[in-house]
Amino acid sequence: MSIENNLAIRVQGSLGIISLDRIPHLNALTLPMIQGIQAQLDQWRHDPKVHAILINSNSPKAFCAGGDIRYLYDSYQAGNTQYQDFFATEYTMLSTLRNFPKAVIVLMDGYVLGGGFGLAQACHIKVSSEKSRFAMPETAIGFFPDVGATHFLSRHDEIGVYLALTGDQISSSDALHLDLVDYHVPSERFAELQAAFIAAPALNPTEIRKIISTFITDPAESELQKRADLINQHFAYQNLDEIEHSLAYEKGSTDQAWADKTLTTLQQRPVMAKKTSLKLQQVGQNLSLEKCMQLERDLQDIWLEQGDFIEGVRALIIDKDKNPQWQTDNSKFEKTLEKIWPVWTKQHIDSLCYK
Repeated sequence: MSIENNLAIRVQGSLGIISLDRIPHLNALTLPMIQGIQAQLDQWRHDPKVHAILINSNSPKAFCAGGDIRYLYDSYQAGNTQYQDFFATEYTMLSTLRNFPKAVIVLMDGYVLGGGFGLAQACHIKVSSEKSRFAMPETAIGFFPDVGATHFLSRHDEIGVYLALTGDQISSSDALHLDLVDYHVPSERFAELQAAFIAAPALNPTEIRKIISTFITDPAESELQKRADLINQHFAYQNLDEIEHSLAYEKGSTDQAWADKTLTTLQQRPVMAKKTSLKLQQVGQNLSLEKCMQLERDLQDIWLEQGDFIEGVRALIIDKDKNPQWQTDNSKFEKTLEKIWPVWTKQHIDSLCYK
């Protein structure tokens, strides 16, 4: 085994294993980690001894809690473009994962947040335990759900909008219900499952799924599924004001507490991040994965300068005063959006501009 750049790398049997190993930071992805994953995939691509790839975590609490937002903050404050390099490198790695010619398995046990969620979604065979909690919490720091969420959340219509705007966490049962994971395996059997992969004489997708099938169990009932009609009711509106108004006037006595809590969450998020996240979910429904990823990349390159990300990280991570001063005048950002979309149709431009 080699450990470098917070990655533990080894080959056992015909399985190449990449274990995220930045435990004190819940495996938040650094640029060297992303580069290390890319380099290892490139090395194993043509290695006949490696039949499949497994990505997992050495942390008992998290698969991956997202990207290293402190690095992005520091890069921007230093006046360099390393934050843009981070995003570009991350998206190249995610594309490599999705298109990798060998099966890529991911085992998720604990938090799967932000960039970790996107990393997991890029893998081919997704296995989660009952301990997993999933979320795209970017609006809380003045950002928008990226790493492909414009595609993978928008496929769930109003529920995708709800998850994108609020950043609420969902369970493994919920993720299974939404087909965001493929299998549910008890956490206590993960080591045994990995051993079964290692012992297998061949690891093609069919054999991998056959092995997993002997470990799966029925998860707890999905709470998100039980609340789906309520979410659909409130998050079907086309603009943010209507969504928040609908939640404010929820009349059902049994649903009032949830509506109040959800509205409170939304009101704590900056308007620019909420409106952009909503429009991305709406536009993403009609775009390919590749177009969604390019759309996110275009936004990332201007967001740290014109969005609320820097203020969000300052208030919640750096100074920890938890009192972000969100922007209220978005006119400059709206004009910038109009300038950066020459490759997009007028329909897409219009849908991204705030009316």
